Amino acid sequence: MSPDRKLPRLPLSAVFPPPPGPGVPGDPGVCPPGGPFRRVHAERAVVLGGPAAILLQVAHPLVAEGVAVHSDYTSGPARRLLGTLQAALTVAFGDTAQAHEMARSVGRQHARVRGVTRTGSPGTPAGTPYRANDPHLALWVHATLVWTARRVAHRYAGLELSAAERERHWQESKPFARLFAVPDDVLPGTVAEFDEYFAGTLRRLVVTDAARRVAADVLTQRTAPPLPGIAALVRSVTSDVLPEPLAVAYGTPRTRGRRVVATATRELLRAARPVLPRRIAQWPHAEVARRRLDAGAQVLQPRASTAQV
Repeated sequence: MSPDRKLPRLPLSAVFPPPPGPGVPGDPGVCPPGGPFRRVHAERAVVLGGPAAILLQVAHPLVAEGVAVHSDYTSGPARRLLGTLQAALTVAFGDTAQAHEMARSVGRQHARVRGVTRTGSPGTPAGTPYRANDPHLALWVHATLVWTARRVAHRYAGLELSAAERERHWQESKPFARLFAVPDDVLPGTVAEFDEYFAGTLRRLVVTDAARRVAADVLTQRTAPPLPGIAALVRSVTSDVLPEPLAVAYGTPRTRGRRVVATATRELLRAARPVLPRRIAQWPHAEVARRRLDAGAQVLQPRASTAQV
């Protein structure tokens, strides 16, 4: 980021996105309730992985080109990160209509993102076409969200998934992916295939100048009121979450200072998580989803009693 340009400040209230309306009683939404996918994404700590997810996404040259040409992170990257967060939470925890409407809204924005690369990079020559709703690019974006959420929930909230839960977490993420233009024939079938796909894509990523410009803005956070050290915290946690070669490529290697900050943050959050009230530890979207399901059960109970009589 240019030293003479300052990004807009983010009001701290924006870090607490409001949940959608109560929705239709009993409607489970598109993502299965009660499973590891919702359990992972309910954790507020997952927001710490937002910058890492963005940097993973734009390390794909076609995604980076689309962001560079069609998105203006410089007008307020934190706001855009939180807009993405709100969309993800609505799809994950809203009722069916709310999830579909949010996905349609994002789809309308993505429909305008298309073009050809202006410069070349290893494996991606200049003039390569791209479009945001390309199923393979959409899969990569989805994969970064799944991977970072799973990693951050484990490292910073102490939520460790068994092998069976990791499989279920991946399967439960598929309805989310389908809403964002990722068809079944593109989705990896099992979590083992997902992990293989993710590792293979990582090996082909290239951090271009366009990606570095996005990173410079994403990693420079300014809040209102000011929070001293917030940018250093974001860089330290992002360096800890990213695969190390990418952290180095983005200029945020795991220095001793960053390791100390990330470790202290990790230990503090993991120690606090078991004693935090659910309304603090989890997004309100998850509570709205629970109440919606409970309301549906209450509606059905009188009918069941009448049938028994």
